[in-house]
Amino acid sequence: MKVAYHTRARRRAAGLYHAAPVASPLAMLPSAHATRPALALAAALLGVLAAGCDSAGSGAPAEETRSTTGGRDAVRETLVMVEKLARGPVRDEIIVSAKVDARTSVQVYPKLAGLQVTAVHFEEGDRCLEGAVLLELYDGDLRLAAQSARAAADEARHNRERAALTLDEDGRKVERAERVAHKAEADLARVADLGELVNRQEIEDKKLAATNARDDLELARFAERAARIALQLADISVEKAAIEAERAATNLGYAQVRAPVAGVVAERAIFPGEISGTAVAAFVIADDSDLMLNLRVPQDSYLRVLAGQDVEVRPVTDALRRFHGTVRAVNPVLDRSTGTVHVLCDLDEQAGLVPGLFCEARIITSARDQALLVSKRAVLYEDDQPVVFAVGQDGTARKLAFVAGASTPTAIEVVSDLDGGPVADDLVVVTVGQENLKDGAAVKVAPDA
Repeated sequence: MKVAYHTRARRRAAGLYHAAPVASPLAMLPSAHATRPALALAAALLGVLAAGCDSAGSGAPAEETRSTTGGRDAVRETLVMVEKLARGPVRDEIIVSAKVDARTSVQVYPKLAGLQVTAVHFEEGDRCLEGAVLLELYDGDLRLAAQSARAAADEARHNRERAALTLDEDGRKVERAERVAHKAEADLARVADLGELVNRQEIEDKKLAATNARDDLELARFAERAARIALQLADISVEKAAIEAERAATNLGYAQVRAPVAGVVAERAIFPGEISGTAVAAFVIADDSDLMLNLRVPQDSYLRVLAGQDVEVRPVTDALRRFHGTVRAVNPVLDRSTGTVHVLCDLDEQAGLVPGLFCEARIITSARDQALLVSKRAVLYEDDQPVVFAVGQDGTARKLAFVAGASTPTAIEVVSDLDGGPVADDLVVVTVGQENLKDGAAVKVAPDA
């Protein structure tokens, strides 16, 4: 319509055009005697004319792109915001969930059953020292048994002393009998040497005296052996009495249940007035000075884990807190049921780090201080392949797929392009407006970018 208007204006200016009356559209309608197809054609013509007038009188829809030149071949530019790649620290991590455990966790059982609990001195969460009394049992009968055992031990010691004295006395009797027997033998030998010079009766008397002396010596020696056996039996009695006294004292000591290690009371399962039993643990004590993590690392990652690597621990309830640990050992045996390997980590003693804490453990396998980073806002994914739109000096955006490395909360490491080539440090990428871009599209950078 505009082209026709300009043509008529030029002809009018040249005197070559004469205005003619424009027939009304209604005048162009067929007469009442026209055929029905003619009426339909006229109606269609009116509709086309009305549509042309409406489009000429209304504005075009708003566009997000801009045109740099007029005409049909105008280049449309998309308004975008851009950002340069940056260098910064990044690290490779293996992230697994875990629970903080105490390397030493002890279940405490009462040693005596059937006794009433008279007192409980520690509650869950209390810290106790090694040897502290956790609970007390009724010990009246135990005290009487201990006293009786001590009295029996004292009696056994006194009996042993008496047996020792008896043995000493019998030993002296043996010595005396040996002297008498020796003298009798000597007298008999002397009179026997005199022969006929000695009265026959005197010789017989000496023989009888020597025989009696030998018999007395044998009896003394027998008594000494009996006294020695009695002393040995007394020693055994003393030892048995001492054992019984020690057992009674030990049982009396068991009436006070003590902490075998220092730590925190993790569980308490007994209350005053209950009857003690030996099948259920009354307390569980965890040594919170020696904490560890028992991690399960997937088999596709465990080869990257080495002893001595740093471990960062973040509680699930407070991700801002950080605790530090170190990989102690990697168990190379694969758990077939879970497809994981066990990794043991030592944790530094730190305030707030307690047994049973659920956390996220990050094993830092490597770190780089000057990695090439791209903002996560600039990254799109096509079939899981990260891509960005890089803006060139000619004002066009080129799609660039890259190999991603480690990541930070706001950026992703750019390792290389898909061919393994390096990516320029000064690359400018689109961070806002890239969703509808196509490779080679013209862009205009927003002034505040």
